[in-house]
Amino acid sequence: MKRLIAIVIVLAMGGVLLCGMDVYAQKRGSPSGYKSHKGAKAIDGDTYSHKGQRYRIQQYNAPERGQPGSRKATQRLQQKLDSGSYEWKPVAKDAYGRTIVKERRK
Repeated sequence: MKRLIAIVIVLAMGGVLLCGMDVYAQKRGSPSGYKSHKGAKAIDGDTYSHKGQRYRIQQYNAPERGQPGSRKATQRLQQKLDSGSYEWKPVAKDAYGRTIVKERRK
């Protein structure tokens, strides 16, 4: 029973953190929470760095560095970042401390 209560508490805290992240996102940048990360640096095809923070694009999977197709995927992400035509909205944090972001075209 104590274990079940502990699990429920952990799950509830996770929900609060995710909701808090969405509120945090909406307070920064545009009212929708989306903002441009122009000037960011692509790390690989689905991860980039901006102002000392690392971001991972939600529901997007690209080859990791060193895998076939990784260079092209990284170049494509860098073109998106440089174009200023895309915006990202923080939605969560992953196990590696990266901010998970939703992507949309302006």
